[in-house]
Amino acid sequence: MERLQILMDGVGGIFRWLWSWWSATGSLWLIGLAGALWQARCGLRRLPRLSEVRDAERLPDEALPRLSVVVAARNEESGVERAMRSLLAADYPSLEVVAVDDRSTDGTGRILDRLARSDPRLHVIHVEGLPPGWLGKNHALHVGATATTGEWLLFTDADVCFSPAVLRRAVAFGVRRGFQHVAAAPALQVRGLWLRIFVAEFSMAVTLWQRPWHAARPNHRATVGVGAFNLVKRTAFEGVGGYSALPLAVADDVTLGRVLKGAGCRQTMVVAGGLDRTGAHEPRPFLQLQWYPDLRAAVRGLEKNAFAMFDFRVPLVAFWGTAGVVLALGPLVALLLAPGWHRIPWLISVLLACFTFGTAGREMTGRFPWPLPLFYPVAQLILAWTLARSTWVTLHHGGVSWRDTFYPLSELRDAHIGPLRQR
Repeated sequence: MERLQILMDGVGGIFRWLWSWWSATGSLWLIGLAGALWQARCGLRRLPRLSEVRDAERLPDEALPRLSVVVAARNEESGVERAMRSLLAADYPSLEVVAVDDRSTDGTGRILDRLARSDPRLHVIHVEGLPPGWLGKNHALHVGATATTGEWLLFTDADVCFSPAVLRRAVAFGVRRGFQHVAAAPALQVRGLWLRIFVAEFSMAVTLWQRPWHAARPNHRATVGVGAFNLVKRTAFEGVGGYSALPLAVADDVTLGRVLKGAGCRQTMVVAGGLDRTGAHEPRPFLQLQWYPDLRAAVRGLEKNAFAMFDFRVPLVAFWGTAGVVLALGPLVALLLAPGWHRIPWLISVLLACFTFGTAGREMTGRFPWPLPLFYPVAQLILAWTLARSTWVTLHHGGVSWRDTFYPLSELRDAHIGPLRQR
């Protein structure tokens, strides 16, 4: 009887623990957090990786379609030559590169002209003015696309570096599996402690929000688009009107993916941050991008498009910004306030968030030392501040200033209505 009484007391203690406010709330919080993070982890593992594309999926030279790469460059003299040389070194048989010098005031145009003189595959277009009703980059990509002859089009930026095999693998992957749009996530070259932390948090938040692993499902709302690598079949691109259909889309890469998916095009995202070990060159990422030089530049750079990612909707910004802060700081506050053993589910929640944050940091930046995951609440606060700042600056000025041109918010909102309705 004494043993039975001890057992009953133990079971009763567990139930009392479970039914207390702190433990019940913490357990529900932990279950919800674990479910969301597990879904994201499994989803990301399902994304195809270019480093794992099988030999059977590659195509011989004669079966590869002609590919046109469109690069929009404005005041990129510090990195444009490296990026263009990596493109021109690609192991792709039928390739043309159209580089659009978009009103640069530095040496970008001269560098592109010099490279074009030594390689006939490179064509340079100099844009001297911006027509009304266009964002500069969108107009440059539109001008470049109209000058191409390829069966497939790749839209990329002037600071992206390519490995020799990435174009062949990506095109063959799209052709073999019947996709009309393939977006690729690059490896990010990050310098500095705080920028590394911010990149990890930004990547994790965008991934959980956009859920790119669902983009390949025709009936799912998830869409993808990556400015560093948007590979599109010409028939699909022209079928939605090209960039002339989204002249004022601030997040042009994401909006293009949304329009393509809305028109019924099959799309997917691949991970291109793995190392290319083919050929005689040193192993390097299939796709690499230096996002911003430091944290200050990242916050200011996102000023123009963070609000646009939420379709300029203040309630959405308020909800997701607040939710992110609560999710990051809630377990920490509860961990300090909860009595005794009631801290257990909150502690596990904190450890799980640290683990996930560290995994995102290693996935996006390659190297993420063990103490950095402890900074995830600070990173979330910085991200929330970035979003709030973008919203405030846009509303305060009544629009967005980008590349020396001001765009009224009313026009930008109208430009998002069309693609939004196609979802």
